Parts: sequence; C-alpha cells; structure tokens
Amino acid sequence: MRGVTEARDWACRQWRNHWTQWLLSSGDAADELSWPLRPPTEQAFLASSGEVTTWVSQWRDLELSVPGVRVELVTRRWATGAQRLPARLWATPSAIAELAGETERWNRAVTLVTQLVEQWPEVDFSSVVPACGRALGALSEADAVRLLPVLAWLAAHPDSGLWERELPVTGVDTKWPERHRRVLEPLASAITGSGTGLRHPGIGFRVRLLDPAVGALPGEFTVDLSQLAELDIRPRRVVVCENRTSVLTLPALPGTVAVHGMGFAAPSLAEVPWLAEAATLLYWGDLDTYGLAILGTVRAVLPHVRSLLMDEATFTLYRQLAVPEPRPWGGEAGYLCLAERQVLRMIRDSGLRLEQERIPGDHVAAALLACIEQ
Repeated sequence: MRGVTEARDWACRQWRNHWTQWLLSSGDAADELSWPLRPPTEQAFLASSGEVTTWVSQWRDLELSVPGVRVELVTRRWATGAQRLPARLWATPSAIAELAGETERWNRAVTLVTQLVEQWPEVDFSSVVPACGRALGALSEADAVRLLPVLAWLAAHPDSGLWERELPVTGVDTKWPERHRRVLEPLASAITGSGTGLRHPGIGFRVRLLDPAVGALPGEFTVDLSQLAELDIRPRRVVVCENRTSVLTLPALPGTVAVHGMGFAAPSLAEVPWLAEAATLLYWGDLDTYGLAILGTVRAVLPHVRSLLMDEATFTLYRQLAVPEPRPWGGEAGYLCLAERQVLRMIRDSGLRLEQERIPGDHVAAALLACIEQ
C-alpha cells in the first residue's frame, strides 16, 4: 500500500520535472497525472484490517482537503464482503503544486502567464514560457507586479536603444532589468520579435582552471557569456563564486573549473552547456541576505546546484568576522532548501553578513575536498 507521504514525494518529483510545461495548459484536467496506490490483497487485509482502514481514511481525507485530487476506488469482493479501496491517485497540476508545497510559486507563475496571454493574445508563448518558467516562478511578488509594465514599455519602444539602466518605468530601479534579464529577454523577443531593444555592457566572466588537465587553455582568463559557452571543456566539477577574489584563491582541484558569477548575473550561466552539464555544480556566495537570494536565482535555472559553505555551521564558526549588513534584502528567497532557509533566518535575525573572503583558505579547501568525496 502506498501512503500519503509517498504521494507527496511523488508530487515533488513531478513538480520538479514538469511544472513549467503545465503553465500554458488549456485546463488543469487536461494535464491530470495519475499514480497507482497498490491496494492490499485480501490476505493483507485480514492480517491488518485496522491499518488498512486507517490507510483508506487518510486517502479520503486527502481527497477532501486538496482541490484537484481525485482518488479512484476499486471494489474487491472477499469472503468478508465487498470492500471499496483506493486504487489510483489522480491530481491536477495545481493539486500537485499543493502536495509539493509549491502553491505560492505556482499561483504566481500561473497569474503572470495568464496576464501575458491576455495582454498579448496574438503572441505564441508556447515555447518561451516553459523555457523561462523557473525564472518566472522565482520572481518575488513585488517583481512579478513590475514585470508586465516593463514588458509593455518594451513592446511600445522595441528599438529604443536605451541602456538598461535608463529604462523609464515607474517603480523599477536602474538595476532591475539587469537582474531579470533571463525573464525579460525571451519574453520581449516573443512579443516584439526583436528582443528588448535595450543596450547593456558586455559581461566578462573570470574563469580559472583549478586543474590544467581540464583543457588546453590559460590557467586564468576573462570571457563574455557567448565565449564562455563556446569553450571546448568538459570539467567534472564547476565552482561558481559570487566574488572574484574567491575565484583567484581557490586551491587546485582535479577536474574542476572556477567561475566568477558576478552577483545577480550568475543565473545567465545556465546558458553555458559545459557548466550546466557538470556532474557537480557548486555555488559559493557571501553569507548574507543577497548571497542567499542569488543562490535561489541560480537554482531556479540550474536545479542541481549545491551550495558551498552557506550554512549555519559556517556562519556560527566565523561569526566574529561578520559585519553589519547595511541594507538587508527583504524579499522572498525561492528555491532554497531547509538548511539554507534556516541560515537566512539566522542572518536576518543577527543583522550581520559574513563575506566569503573572510573564511580561511584551509577551511575552504577542506569543504571542497568533502564535496569531491561525496
């Protein structure tokens, strides 16, 4: 017999793998997913009828409490009489989101997509929405409100030639377009057919080979995003660092490349095939509210990324080296695991920030070696 807890685990897997594809569904029922519940045999029922009764009750309660959940029953005719037993779970995308604990993210993304389709009914969003769905879901509530006015301005001025930081939209700070380029560019391209029409300075990513055997390249160099994507290397591990100094001070490590993520530009690294396909992808940022926010934006587009030295133990161990965080980020940090959310809470409560450069090199080296051995 499969229980409700197992169903939530199944829902989490379905959510991770498919939710962005559901955003343009013609209706929840059209994408209903099912999962067999493996009802008990007569022998199992006779051996533990009380356990089976509880199991049936749990499935009935779930069906009543979660909209979009439907439990299909089968009738078993046994010597003790006919028994109606749960046989299969059916769940709509919104129900799967609730079972996976992702209702807020799902509702925000669905609302945005609905607004996009209503405002630009002539535009085909069928390919662009799944591609940037994770980034849509990662938007804070405030940023979600800003998105459509920005897109409307870009649609009205497709060839403005303005620099990103000159965007004249009320309530949008100068750095907003840069931070949300992964959402703006594909959506604006779908709407205008020619991109945002904005100019932005090229981004230079500092790269360091922690193992010369990774490729026939200089040990350290700077490239823009397109050049980074074209590098003919296949490292087993990639370490993305928030700050450049940390890239320069990492120890030698077999099969590993270090990349400067450059703060909120880090999610653009999802466009680098060899980085996205690395067996181990680590992100190491400052232990402050912004560092954890950046980690969330990276995981939104690179779900397998693991954080390095961004935990309560590290913050506690080196707390004496922390300094006050002058303007903490107060938004919702999506895509963080439980331990990362806990350290974010600790940091906010303390009002402090621990910059990654403060962590001793031998501690960093030991943490990296531990990741290799996992």
